[in-house]
Amino acid sequence: MKADAQEAAAALGELIRGRLDGPANDWLAGLAKDATVESVRLAMPDVARAVGQRPLVASFAERATAKLVGTCGPMQIGHWKTDEAVRTWLVARVAAATPTPFRTLFSLYDLGDTETRVATLRAVNFVEDADTASGIELILDAGRTYLDPLLEAAWCHNPFSAKHLSDEEYRKAVLKALFCNVPVDGFLDLDARADETLARSLHDYADEREAAGRAVPAAVWTVAALYPGPGLVARLIGRLEHPLPAERLTAARALANARDPRSLSFIDERAERESDETVRAALQAARARVVAGRG
Repeated sequence: MKADAQEAAAALGELIRGRLDGPANDWLAGLAKDATVESVRLAMPDVARAVGQRPLVASFAERATAKLVGTCGPMQIGHWKTDEAVRTWLVARVAAATPTPFRTLFSLYDLGDTETRVATLRAVNFVEDADTASGIELILDAGRTYLDPLLEAAWCHNPFSAKHLSDEEYRKAVLKALFCNVPVDGFLDLDARADETLARSLHDYADEREAAGRAVPAAVWTVAALYPGPGLVARLIGRLEHPLPAERLTAARALANARDPRSLSFIDERAERESDETVRAALQAARARVVAGRG
């Protein structure tokens, strides 16, 4: 599911207006009227003061699943604040009015502070431009930094980067995210984009983390299991007995990806004793995938 840029920006603008009070809406309307790239750039430091930093999605229960459909697909916005949304909407709006939207966004990124740069990285999902390479260069430039907000905006919950990064660029992004403690579960299409090279690298990463007595992110196990290296399935089977339900859940999901028939009896045996409903359901799903893969 995708939307054109005008529809996507309009939907974001409507959501923003519904969350701002009267003075904040008046300020935004005044700025948006006859806005230029330069006027928006100069206004960026004032956005938080003018519109506040309330959650963009009012209902706490809806934030985990709240999405807007952008030009490259649905985009999670439940973690956005009003000031972040306003910056994104403004830079997308003025960039879309220029002949080269992605280059305009890069110019705003290049001259902006961290908050403005985050906005431009998100705004690539709210404009259309045939010059995809310029949009990708914006993502790649952010990926060369070590600033968590920029890395997360470039890679996490960003349909544009998930669609347009090359396989090599995507692999490098995932590995850098791990070493920078950026949550890799925010990478869209991670299972679909993963290949044997990435899976092997993640297996090595898990080895290093466990040898150092450090936790391994759940996504590492599930992606590594798509192309399981020697010993991985046995390790996952062992993790079915972990005292924490979250760890057993990860093991079950990873075994579903591995589809190794040797795990079937262990999955069945654990499912009979499993007290957590979510884990039990994951074990049942894993069993179904293993059986399907065996057939």
